[in-house]
Amino acid sequence: MDKSKYSCSIIIIAYNSCDFIPACLKSIRDAVEGIDAQIIVMDNGSKEPILPEIKSFFPEVLWLDSKENLGFGKGCNLAEKSAVKPYLFFINPDTVISKDAFVKMLDFMTEHPDAGTVGCRILNEDGSIQWACRRSFPTPISAISKTIGLAHLFPKNKMLASYNMTYADPDQEIEVDAISGSFFCINRELFEKLNGFDEDYFMYGEDLDLCFRTKSAGYRNYYTPATNILHFKGQSCRTRRWKSYVDFYQAMLIFVKKHKKLYVVPYFLVSFGVFFAALVGMFSRLMPKFWKIFIDLFVMLVVASATYIGLEHLEGREYAPQMVDGIPFVAISLVNVIFLIFSGEYASSSLQGRNFFTYLMPLNILAIGLFCFFWNLWPLYMVLAVLNPLCLIVWRRVAFWINYFYRIFAKKRHRSILLGGSEDSLQSWFDRYNVIPGVEILGCVSNKPENVSAENRLHLLGNLSEMESICNRTGCRELLIVSNFSGYSEPYDIEWLEKLKLKVYLLIGNGQNGDFALVNLKYLH
Repeated sequence: MDKSKYSCSIIIIAYNSCDFIPACLKSIRDAVEGIDAQIIVMDNGSKEPILPEIKSFFPEVLWLDSKENLGFGKGCNLAEKSAVKPYLFFINPDTVISKDAFVKMLDFMTEHPDAGTVGCRILNEDGSIQWACRRSFPTPISAISKTIGLAHLFPKNKMLASYNMTYADPDQEIEVDAISGSFFCINRELFEKLNGFDEDYFMYGEDLDLCFRTKSAGYRNYYTPATNILHFKGQSCRTRRWKSYVDFYQAMLIFVKKHKKLYVVPYFLVSFGVFFAALVGMFSRLMPKFWKIFIDLFVMLVVASATYIGLEHLEGREYAPQMVDGIPFVAISLVNVIFLIFSGEYASSSLQGRNFFTYLMPLNILAIGLFCFFWNLWPLYMVLAVLNPLCLIVWRRVAFWINYFYRIFAKKRHRSILLGGSEDSLQSWFDRYNVIPGVEILGCVSNKPENVSAENRLHLLGNLSEMESICNRTGCRELLIVSNFSGYSEPYDIEWLEKLKLKVYLLIGNGQNGDFALVNLKYLH
């Protein structure tokens, strides 16, 4: 295979992606070996800018910086002005690229001169497909069926499941309406002819709009399963979750308004459908773990009932409280639940209960104080301000430890070892017992044990070459490759490790607030 005949510019728009971009760039470096490639990275006004240490590890990259967040489309258009190669790849920073990805995509573009854009199979870190990698343009029927779940119930129905095309075989090359903007290829001449991305979209929808204009210009959009990448959805917007949510539905409204000819129904009806989808989506985003709501309400009502009964025994005494109906207690419970909903507590299955005393207790003091004032309640009802947050945390910790020991005794807790040891930050993975749910980190191994930092030496199990005996001794069946500034902390031979019957994962992120990803590297072979 003659890779030297290919030439391409690779554009990445990064926003608060410091943890994820090293692994992305390392995979790109491996994939462009032998290709005439230009790599452009724009740090798009990040609050957590890309560190100088990362930039020094990738000197081949053209680094651009923006003082403000320009949005995805405008950032891409600005970065593209520095591109000089005939083909453009737009890639999200929260991706890892297969070693043959660029060659396969450029092969496809060469063999299909009618191709406007080409996207490939995009996988989640567990190997499941992200269906958004090939889509149809949204219609009222497809949008409503996707929003209310009909597309999920009938994935093979061409009308109901048309948006994500779940009816089509993901192993089949196919012409599509649109591909995903997280990784795709386009001819630079065509991109410039179309005036790039529409900058009216801040985030989301730009790829859909570009694909629509590509088809309108007489070209085709294709999906090919010839190669695949891994994409960690939502990492670039994790620090602006609500704003990105609003951006998504604003983008849908912009698309509908600009391309009215797609729809046979009036614009206001389609807009109403988008608004309805936004409301449904808001609740599905806020409360996917709704079972925690029922437990919280039950616990708070039990606490309120116990408090009410306890104070009722003081009735008749000189300092007895004025007894009232249960309305204030129900209202206080609802105030707590609403606060926890909008704080994101029910968006995760985590049982840590962070910041309950920092934020929830002051809220209880304020709410119960107001109820005491307006309902003329006895001030001793303020005991609920402490009991509510305390009991909510207690049931979470009890549930966590029950689940923890169940996984141990049922042998469902994964026993893993980290590859790396020179990084001081590695120590934090041993301390955060809940940072990777269901995973027990036994220690670390290294290619150069003599370089292991003093903080990690306590956890050093030996040299990577001794992995077979270490596995026999510890029962480990997983090796986690730590990602650092250079992409991977240490080199490894995945074929040799798999012969040891080890599952090999790439561990990306710092683990703070659950911001990490475990990537099964077998999907990038």
